[in-house]
Amino acid sequence: MTRPLVIGSRRSGLARVQAEWVKSALEGLSTGRSFVIAFLETSGDRWSERGESLLPGKGIFTKELENALLRREIDIAVHSMKDLATELPQGLGIAAVSPREDARDVWVSRSFPDWKAALPGTTVAVGSPRRIQQLRTLRPDLSFCEIRGNVDTRLRKLEANPTWSGTVLAAAGLKRLGLLDSSFCFALFPFEAMLPAPGQGALGIEARIEDEEVGRLLRLLHDDAAGWEVAAERAFLRSLGGGCRSAVGAKATVRQQELVLEGVAWIEARGRNYRKRCTGRAEDAESLGKSLAEEILSEAGCPPDSGREIQSTTPA
Repeated sequence: MTRPLVIGSRRSGLARVQAEWVKSALEGLSTGRSFVIAFLETSGDRWSERGESLLPGKGIFTKELENALLRREIDIAVHSMKDLATELPQGLGIAAVSPREDARDVWVSRSFPDWKAALPGTTVAVGSPRRIQQLRTLRPDLSFCEIRGNVDTRLRKLEANPTWSGTVLAAAGLKRLGLLDSSFCFALFPFEAMLPAPGQGALGIEARIEDEEVGRLLRLLHDDAAGWEVAAERAFLRSLGGGCRSAVGAKATVRQQELVLEGVAWIEARGRNYRKRCTGRAEDAESLGKSLAEEILSEAGCPPDSGREIQSTTPA
């Protein structure tokens, strides 16, 4: 009998929901194969629990899963695409990108219905430099403090800190956890106001490139439009030289083989956001992302290899 295919996942509540979705989707293919989930703790989870202000580098929520893949302890790994480094370990690849959940960010508050209603001078708890820099453009009169942890932890911290006017979370996570109908006030940020993290709302299923049978199976779960969108956004991030701790936002949209990409990057040396948009063929997703990044770097007067200009030491 063929052994079960082992799905690797983080242990957080959201990661569990995402892994269960992949397991259910694979079972729905009626291949006759069984599937099990193995939950692993990542260094990012450990740092979050300790409340450290600085994270130890890229791939902090994915490295342990990737190492388990390389050691053949698991067969596939399920990631939030926004957590996945733009450069993967040798021998691993993204075999499938899921249909995309809502990629927008959400204002969350106990008292204020949206970010426009927050009182001047009040504090927004945000850990992401991408969100901070875009919020500062919308509301330069607000203050910011750091918040860490998974979705549930952040909501508990918001509830326990009456001086905070609100926080910002990903809509995808809140929807997958069924939390958008809780007792908080929620307001979706339109993309015109805030661009999400590259890959936000999509799941990436990573596997060993040599496992052709697993690759063929996972391709049945792949969504072409989401794959092109994520490829463009990740190419934009990669070409800027940034990782998951960079103040970079991007959103691509595919309609009838046409791809529209918008990207924003905070260039520290210039003290401002640069936001651009381009359009092209969906099949040229990666080259479009690269070109848009080069356009921003050129306008900012930064050489193409100056990704350090946009790096931030604040965790995403």
